[in-house]
Amino acid sequence: MGKTIFSVQSAIAQWLPGRRLASPPPPPGRNDHESLVAALEHATRWYEYRISQGLQVLNFYLVSTAVMSAAYVAALQAKLDTVAGAVGLVAALVSVAASLAGWRFRGLARLALQPIAEIQDRLAATLDMDSLRLVRRNPHRTFTTPISVIMFVFACAISITGALYAWLR
Repeated sequence: MGKTIFSVQSAIAQWLPGRRLASPPPPPGRNDHESLVAALEHATRWYEYRISQGLQVLNFYLVSTAVMSAAYVAALQAKLDTVAGAVGLVAALVSVAASLAGWRFRGLARLALQPIAEIQDRLAATLDMDSLRLVRRNPHRTFTTPISVIMFVFACAISITGALYAWLR
């Protein structure tokens, strides 16, 4: 009952500006191991959810690119150069929007890496297993940013070039 009241109060407090509630009391009878497991589960779910959102943005981008490519070719074949140019500009805008959203979700996902690394360090020290330090053992976890920048810049350049071609031919 107390947990339900606190969650209702939290829901109400988020709608009232300037009001903050104290954090909920820790559940009775919970030991350090249970807290560690709960923290790891929370951070892992945060990471997985944000990464899945980024993948959904990527899927939307790929499908929309295929649809806009078909529309661009159809407009060029029908000699609707203005429409084809507009489709090219929309494709460039979709590329920019998808890249910004993807980078945002990636940044949000990366917020979970530090708590996961700390929990893995504690588990590795407790169990005397250095191999549990998975986040720290991955030196290439930031490597994907240059590839995505190049990909989206290239996609924008192609879209704008396509729009200019349609309008200037």
